[in-house]
Amino acid sequence: MKNFLVLISACCAMTACSSRPAGSDAFSGDSSGSPALHAVQDRELRQLMDRMNGLMMERFMTEHEMDIERSRYTRQIVEASKTLTVTATSLVNKLPGLGLSENEQAAFRSLAQTLGQHANDLQNQAKNHNFNAMSSTLHEMRATCQACHTLFRKL
Repeated sequence: MKNFLVLISACCAMTACSSRPAGSDAFSGDSSGSPALHAVQDRELRQLMDRMNGLMMERFMTEHEMDIERSRYTRQIVEASKTLTVTATSLVNKLPGLGLSENEQAAFRSLAQTLGQHANDLQNQAKNHNFNAMSSTLHEMRATCQACHTLFRKL
């Protein structure tokens, strides 16, 4: 019920905070072909309504149905983690062709290995249904990705 009230509040805030005078470019679209603001808001509102409907239906799910959903999400996390582990390994394999100095290579290798370890941890946590630990692993993984992209990604 709390999630339902939060979504209702967000929905009301979204429509109230974004109102503009009729005829402004935000509502009528502009000459560049970008969608009008009300069309974007309509899509967002429909997504929120779908999510609210899903939350309401979760209240009526049986324990067996919830277990099925948890298993499905767990499988998806495990598969994504496996893919990420392979990606982290391939990053290390591409290291010689990146033209980095010795110090940069060491930092890059360390960050790629850390990413691979996070992916392995996440995979094991999902397999063992340790969902509480997954949140901190995802946070650490995000910090590792951000550190690497900050140091090495050319924008």
